[in-house]
Amino acid sequence: MQKNLSIIIPAYNEQDLISDCLDSVLNQTADPESYEIVVIDNNSTDRTAAIARNKGVRVEKETQKGYVHAIQKGVDVSEGKILAFMDADCRAPANWVSKILRNFEESPEIVALGGKLNYFDTPLIFSRTMKSLLFFADALPGNNMAIQREALNRIGGIDTKVNLSVDFWMSLKLKQAGRIKIDKSLIMLTSGRRFEGAFTSYLQYGVNVLSMLLLARPLFFNFPDVR
Repeated sequence: MQKNLSIIIPAYNEQDLISDCLDSVLNQTADPESYEIVVIDNNSTDRTAAIARNKGVRVEKETQKGYVHAIQKGVDVSEGKILAFMDADCRAPANWVSKILRNFEESPEIVALGGKLNYFDTPLIFSRTMKSLLFFADALPGNNMAIQREALNRIGGIDTKVNLSVDFWMSLKLKQAGRIKIDKSLIMLTSGRRFEGAFTSYLQYGVNVLSMLLLARPLFFNFPDVR
């Protein structure tokens, strides 16, 4: 029987954090038969894949390095009607899957769903500041979004020429296909480590957003790995 939802988790050298991530999605309040978990090992050189397999989840390998190639692999190998995306440094609340499914059941016209982020490893003032800044954003956050597979197919799938800010690119495309809903109660806990190790990538992300709005294309492709 086809799963209602596929959770796609791209991972590169995430042995320190992926265990907590997988525990969070393995212990959901939703019926475990209603969703599947697919970890995409994006050429890890550590124990990421082994840890995921020991948790009993499906692991697929994508040899072409890059977030966009990893999530594309996840789309290709998964079977869910709804595709949910999170990162390996995230921790999903126990009701995350059930909230996603309920949103699509109650609003069948929506093509995609996004939520909000909280940071579990940063000073409280930083977490509250970022939460406030992101509160009014109406784009899909790449580590807390769910998309109807059929809608993704309608927009031509994921454009693998867009890596950094691919979530914003999908937001723009999906808004042309139908309604996107942002559920501010759909919270994902995530790490703030990237702010410490790769702040320039956030500047590049912002430039990409402006470039997509003005020029319909990104200026930057890659962003540095932070571990």
